[in-house]
Amino acid sequence: MFAAMVAAMDEGVGNITETLKSSGLWDNTLIIFTNDNGGQVFAGGNNAPYRGNKASYFEGGVKGVGFVSGPVIKTPGVINQQLMHVSDWFPTLINLVGGSLNGTKPDGYDVWSSIVNNATSPRDEIIYNIDPKSPRKGKSVSTVFDTSVQAALRFGDYKILTGDPGYDKWVPEPTSPFYLTPNQYYISSSDQNVYLFNIAKDPEERNDLSQSHPEIVDMMLQRLAKWNATAVPVNYPPIDKNCDPSLRGGVWGPWM
Repeated sequence: MFAAMVAAMDEGVGNITETLKSSGLWDNTLIIFTNDNGGQVFAGGNNAPYRGNKASYFEGGVKGVGFVSGPVIKTPGVINQQLMHVSDWFPTLINLVGGSLNGTKPDGYDVWSSIVNNATSPRDEIIYNIDPKSPRKGKSVSTVFDTSVQAALRFGDYKILTGDPGYDKWVPEPTSPFYLTPNQYYISSSDQNVYLFNIAKDPEERNDLSQSHPEIVDMMLQRLAKWNATAVPVNYPPIDKNCDPSLRGGVWGPWM
């Protein structure tokens, strides 16, 4: 099923591209193809060699991949490994088309030069999440930030995870005979609630630095505390049964 969905998506993108070309719109078009999170390893996805799964805060759950394509790209083939967050698309695209950001306060940065020229990204920090409503894990080991709270932050080359970061295994490539069963999904290898990794040197997150670099842990926790102080209260609204797609012929879409 997963392979069929990928094949259908590929065909659909090809159809759109051919339509843009045949209608004369291709020369003024930029195609952005990107994911929103890591793959679900129990439903055909795979994040090898990265650690974790969709909904976890290890790289396998949060690292996104994608590409931009179109005649506007003057230097095709650039491979970019620099920091970018989904919020960066808004100012990037507004500036690209000659729009104005006056009257707005975007959280993102214009990263166009980084995308097309591999210039240094203006972004050096990403807050993946701070979720006080997620089940706590263990006891806090810091007075700066409650490390039992589920949170994750990237700053420069370093990434810190607190609380329960989610599924923490390395799932081999599909060619491996290794097989996962659903009951393995929530198994965590320890009660640990602080992890620190140097993602630039250790993208697979195999070398936890939380014990050997307490000063970096403290700095990262201070940054989490700083951002947490600006957060508004979390609101998880109750389930609205009117969202059921079976009420609209099986189609997912807006509802009242």
